Amino acid sequence: MRALLGLLLIVVIGFTSCEGRRTSNQSLADSVEEFKKTVNFEKNIYIPETYIEREVDTLLSNGFHVKIKSYSDMSNSVLFTKIKDTINYQTHYRNFKFDILVEKNEKIIYNKSFDKKKANKVFGFKSNFEQGSELHNFYELAVLKSVQVDDDPSLTNNVAIDFIYTIPETERMSYHRMTINSKGRSNFIQTAKK
Repeated sequence: MRALLGLLLIVVIGFTSCEGRRTSNQSLADSVEEFKKTVNFEKNIYIPETYIEREVDTLLSNGFHVKIKSYSDMSNSVLFTKIKDTINYQTHYRNFKFDILVEKNEKIIYNKSFDKKKANKVFGFKSNFEQGSELHNFYELAVLKSVQVDDDPSLTNNVAIDFIYTIPETERMSYHRMTINSKGRSNFIQTAKK
């Protein structure tokens, strides 16, 4: 009888001590998961971080004098977001504006400024390109990567300026060329895309 009573006492203590409580490790893990769901941290990154300006002043052997000024557009950028370890990284790639001044025999024949909207128009980036198109999303996401004067000596009656637009965080690029003749007429063509 004593043995039966002792066994009953052990069973009662066993059942009352197992209330379905969780271990401290389980509670901590659940608390961390709940915290991750409710708390979001944002980190804004701007590329370039501050205002950047670059000027190129080129005198060509064919008599053309080309001045190109490119500068970051502080109020216009392309946003890419990525969440890692509960931190929402928001990367803003700033668009660039550029001014082109071309002189021939010390006379200004071309003087224009371009922003994202104007560049989209002259380079043929449209908002209605279909998903499979090589230029899909260039209208919104492409930023100017480089502008340079082509100093090819075979260009005798015109000047050529090369542009590269790219979608950040991808391998997608579009190459364009602008030619300006001695009368100041310009022509834009796409030379390659990747």
